[in-house]
Amino acid sequence: MKIFQHTNVNKIGRLRGMTHLSKTMIVLTAVMGAFVAGLDAGLVYNSWPKYAGRWLPEDLWLKNPKWCNIFENPATAQFMHRNMAYLTLLSVTLTWIFGRRMLLGRRAKIALHSLMGAVYLQALLGIATLVHYVPVYLGVMHQNLSMAVITSAFWLSNEIRRVPK
Repeated sequence: MKIFQHTNVNKIGRLRGMTHLSKTMIVLTAVMGAFVAGLDAGLVYNSWPKYAGRWLPEDLWLKNPKWCNIFENPATAQFMHRNMAYLTLLSVTLTWIFGRRMLLGRRAKIALHSLMGAVYLQALLGIATLVHYVPVYLGVMHQNLSMAVITSAFWLSNEIRRVPK
């Protein structure tokens, strides 16, 4: 297997950092999604982009201490998952915009485009799952696709890893 030599070490380092940030965001969003599933939070607010006509749910911080809401309040779990998903989408999009202009190997380009496609498909599937009141088949597809998103992110990270001298 031929190792692709990157022509601009500074840019590949920046892309590697952006990929690590995207991976972190993806994993944290998936963890928050597990709380959404466990609390049946997908059944609380089934409108998008607003929460029952409001930009912030009314019952966002009901429990005390406040930090417990993230893990025990379905409205807060859904709010956190949605907003983390938006930030993840932004992170992956910026990574893709930066990476697509670089001279990368064929496999790295495929991994980059796969990540971009998978994360947008995941967002659309998440919205569809929410507005259709979480039918089991959509919920399962959304959870399974999260594994494809995570896999794509780690694949990209592997393809642009630091090459030993």
